[in-house]
Amino acid sequence: MPIYKTILILPDEASVFPFQEAVEDYALGTAAFEWEGGPNWSLEFYTDGLPPMADLQPRLVSAAQQAGIANPDPIVAPLPDIDWVAENQKSFQPIRAGRFFVHQEFHDDPIPAGAVPLVVNAGTAFGTGTHATTWGCLVMIDYLLRMGIRPGRALDLGCGTAILAMALCKTLHQARVVGSDIDPEAVRVARENGRINGLLPPNLRLTTANGLGHPLIRQGGPYDLIVANILARPLMLLSRDIIRATAPGGLIILSGLLVQQEAMVLGAYRMQGFSLRAKQRRDGWSALLLGR
Repeated sequence: MPIYKTILILPDEASVFPFQEAVEDYALGTAAFEWEGGPNWSLEFYTDGLPPMADLQPRLVSAAQQAGIANPDPIVAPLPDIDWVAENQKSFQPIRAGRFFVHQEFHDDPIPAGAVPLVVNAGTAFGTGTHATTWGCLVMIDYLLRMGIRPGRALDLGCGTAILAMALCKTLHQARVVGSDIDPEAVRVARENGRINGLLPPNLRLTTANGLGHPLIRQGGPYDLIVANILARPLMLLSRDIIRATAPGGLIILSGLLVQQEAMVLGAYRMQGFSLRAKQRRDGWSALLLGR
């Protein structure tokens, strides 16, 4: 079944979030882009086959009412039948984020002096360092290390390729790091990446899990650092569980949220005694560092 891309043209950045929330339960992924010269934005989402417009239409109408705009006409088209993994691997360039240097296995050039190399092959799981959320989390981990903060136990919630879990393992040699993802394919890729980077249990343990209730996650806590690079709504829904799993004096890095979603996400954590310590913003996305 072909993958379809649906585009919603929106009048401004403030309109993006209601529509992103409306479609995310039906989408394989979403992306928002500001038009060059503004003020319009495009929200793109992807579905396995034609989008279920009968189910989506009431949600889109509600989103339009919430945003105070006319309901946009969806532009729907199938994606070309291309091996996107192979194409992505060809185009993937090394990424520098703080001390971390992310590259693929076939990278032949020297690693920059003083950099911590992370081998991540572009593939079927999220997290190669190119997206602003992953980059922001890597920079935030680098910031903690520069501040002399060295967590002994860490959790990468929604680990994708395990790029963040591996960054922690490679810089915190005595730490015990757990990575989890709801997608079994992502965990398979994460385990392969761990093997390529020479990171194995007990330093790096990976599992498929929905939320924080899995025995491996419970046994690995409480955590001195939790990194959750997911979406705004699950960050809010999981806030109590994330905070319960955080050790006294522990820190939390949150990402996967747009800049305009910061206040909403922060509110869920501030009500439970956490406050903002630092933030990174890039391309309209945020990474937040929280502590008690």
